[in-house]
Amino acid sequence: MSQARAWAIAVAASLALGSASAREARAECAPPASLRFEIADTIRRDKLGLTQGLEFRDGKLYESTGRIDGTTQVNVIDLQGRVTTLVELGTKVFGEGLTILDDEIVQLTWQEHLVFVYDLSGRLKRTMHNPRLGWGLSNDGRQLLFSDGAGAIYFADPKTFAIARSVPVRSVEREGVPGLNELEMVDGRLYGNIFQTRQIVRLDPSSGCIEATADLSPLWAAMDEPERRRIDGNLQYVLNGIAYDPRTQLFYLTGKRWRYIFAGRFVPATR
Repeated sequence: MSQARAWAIAVAASLALGSASAREARAECAPPASLRFEIADTIRRDKLGLTQGLEFRDGKLYESTGRIDGTTQVNVIDLQGRVTTLVELGTKVFGEGLTILDDEIVQLTWQEHLVFVYDLSGRLKRTMHNPRLGWGLSNDGRQLLFSDGAGAIYFADPKTFAIARSVPVRSVEREGVPGLNELEMVDGRLYGNIFQTRQIVRLDPSSGCIEATADLSPLWAAMDEPERRRIDGNLQYVLNGIAYDPRTQLFYLTGKRWRYIFAGRFVPATR
């Protein structure tokens, strides 16, 4: 089954989300603000990967990859673009979101319902069970936050992956906005790619309301022509990957099997 087909099924499943968490988030959402991304630097990586999760830690990027046109890995990417593989899982599972909490790397899988936990060197410490599909993953310093494409954020225990609650992703127009993919928590707000679009949203994880949206189309203009043609020629090579360095306040954005990682900041679109 293709990821796009699975996403369609997951969107249908979003109609069946638990009513308790939906009732907690009934306050109306305000219209979202518009953001744009100011590029400060560009990293050209020396090896490609189907980026499914991205996290900044100790001056470098940690990446989870999927197995389309490659294999499932956990990689470290330095700021000169050198890629080092910590974990190689081949094609037996499809890697998804990644986050780092309490010095542990947590990696989701897509349909296999497995969650791998490693130390920072890539040594497997334990495996947990995810009852849902695995898409994006982040953390708030205490809990894991993940998505399954079906219009909600789930809060899970980092030791067992037991799901404590869920919050629908909401906008002015609808509840249960589908397609929330790679995630990054920054200053109490959750940033996420919307699958198969050029859009990143910022939302309040307590209410699920989308507070801001950003059109990342300018990233394509910053690529060289061969890279742009290569990405546009494959429907799988979509925007996906958000990391944040709190020291420099730089975001790092990329996509699936993109050569480039863009560092920069989100600013109001009117600036």
